[in-house]
Amino acid sequence: MNKSFEITDAPIPLKEIVNFVFGRTELQGLEISRNCDTRVRQSYAQLQQWAEGSEPIYGVTTGFGDDCGRRIPIGQSELLQKNLVSYLLCGTGPSLPATAIKATALIRLISLSRGFSGVSPELIQSLKRLIEKDWLPDIPREGSLGASGDLIPLAYLAYAVQGEGEVNTPEGKRELSTLLSREGLSGHVLKPKEGLALVNGTSAMAGLFLTNWNQAKFSTDIAVIGSAWTCLALQGHTEPFSALVNEKTKNFVGQGLAAKQIRTLLEEESYRSPKRGASEKIQDRYSLRCSPQILGPVLDTLSLLEQWLEVEVNSVSDNPLISPEGETAMGGNFYGGYLSHGMDYLKICIGHLSDLADRQLALVIDTHTNRGLPPNLAPWNVLKEEERVLHHGLKGLHQAVSAITSEIISKTMPSGVFSRSTESHNQDKVSLGMSAAVAVSDLLDVFARVQSMQLICLAQAIDLRGIDLKGEISRNLYNVIRSVVPYVEKDQPLDKRIHALTETLATLSHEKGSWFTDENT
Repeated sequence: MNKSFEITDAPIPLKEIVNFVFGRTELQGLEISRNCDTRVRQSYAQLQQWAEGSEPIYGVTTGFGDDCGRRIPIGQSELLQKNLVSYLLCGTGPSLPATAIKATALIRLISLSRGFSGVSPELIQSLKRLIEKDWLPDIPREGSLGASGDLIPLAYLAYAVQGEGEVNTPEGKRELSTLLSREGLSGHVLKPKEGLALVNGTSAMAGLFLTNWNQAKFSTDIAVIGSAWTCLALQGHTEPFSALVNEKTKNFVGQGLAAKQIRTLLEEESYRSPKRGASEKIQDRYSLRCSPQILGPVLDTLSLLEQWLEVEVNSVSDNPLISPEGETAMGGNFYGGYLSHGMDYLKICIGHLSDLADRQLALVIDTHTNRGLPPNLAPWNVLKEEERVLHHGLKGLHQAVSAITSEIISKTMPSGVFSRSTESHNQDKVSLGMSAAVAVSDLLDVFARVQSMQLICLAQAIDLRGIDLKGEISRNLYNVIRSVVPYVEKDQPLDKRIHALTETLATLSHEKGSWFTDENT
C-alpha cells in the first residue's frame, strides 16, 4: 500500500520533511488530515465573519505595511491580493536550489494547513497539487528582508498557485496555464487575505536553511572521516580520541560524539598508535590532536539548528492570525530571527571546518610533519630518482585549499547584524534570514571543493602508506573518491577531477544525508 506524506495538527519530525524533500522515501502524494481540514475551514469561516464587521482587517480591508491606514472596500479585496503578488514579483539573482524550492512549498503548505491563516480549503488543495505534481517555479534568491517574511521569494509561489508563470517539471520548463488546461484544471483565484497568507512567512528562508543544514551535516561527517584518515596517514596518536579525554573529563555532547566516531573509524582499521622513539614528538599537532574539540562545537551547533528548524517548519508564520475558535492577533511570526541566527552560527562553523581541513592537509603535504610520506604526496616510489625533482605531486591542491579557505573565513561575518530600516520605517528592524541562508549556501558550495581536494590528498596518502581500508564507512568513501579520481602517479591537470568529485559528493549528500548511522550520530 502506497504511503502518503501526512500533514496533521501534530508536529512533523524534521527527518520526515527532509526525507520527503530529498526523495529518500517512497511516498505517493500528500495528505491533509481531517483535523487540519476542519481547522482550515473554521479559520476561513471566522475570517469571512470578521470581514462583515466594521473593524478594519490588516491586508484584507487595509493596505499593506506602512499603508495599513488605507481602507479597502471588501469588494476589492480579491484584486488587492492579486496586486500584492504582482508588485512583489521583482526578485533578482540566481534561483534557489530545486530542493530548497520544494522545501519552501512544503513548509508553506504545513503552515497554512494549521488553520490559523484564514485561507480557503481550495487554496490548500491548489498548493498541494503543485507539490504532488512537482510543478514548482523558479524562485529568485535576492530581495527578501526576512521580515515580513520572504515576501518577494514567496510571491513566485503565490503566482504559481494562481496558475501563472513558468514552472519546472520532470520534462523541463512549461507554462503552468498550459499544464492546467491540459488536465481540465485552472489556477486558484485568491480570496481575501490569501495573497498575504502565501507571501507573509518564513518558508523560503526555512527551505534554504533546510538544504543548508543537510549539506552541512554531510560535510561535517566528511570532516570527521578526514580527521580519522589524517591520523592514519600521519601514523598519529589515538589517545586524543579516547573516552578518558572526551567523555570522562569533559562532557560536551558534540566533542564526545566526534571523538567516538573518529575512534570507531580507527578501530575498524585495527589501527594502534606506534611507539615513539626518544627523539620523536609524543604529541600530534593541534589540528589532529584537538579535532574532537574543534568538531564538537560544530556538531552541537548542528543539533541546535535542527531543533530550531523543526520548530520553525511546524509553526505558523502568518500575520494576522485567525484561530478556528475566533481569536485574532496581529504579530511578528514572519520575523526569521532564529533562522538568521542559525545561519550566522553555521557560517562560523564552515569557517572552522575549512580552516581545519587546510591545517590537516598542510601536515600531510609537508615533509616536516608527514612522518615519512614523500614531499607533496608525489609517488616517489614509482619515479626514477632523476624524475623526482620534476614532479610536485599535489602541491597545487594545498595551495588552492589555502586560498579558498582564506576566502571562506573572510565571509563568515554575521548577516543579521546588518539590518536596515525600510518600507517607510515600518519594517525598521529586519532579520535578513534569507541573506544569511544565501551566504551559507554559497560558502557550503565553496567548502565542498575544499573537502574534495582534501579527500584526494588523503586518499593519495593512504595509498602511499599501503593501507587497505576495511571499515565500511571509510571503504565506501574511498571507493567514491577513486571512482572519479585515480591515484596520481605523475603531475597532471586535476581541475576536472575535483569538479567531478564535488558533484558526486553533492549527489550523495542528497541521497544519504549522513555517512553515519543513527547509532553513531
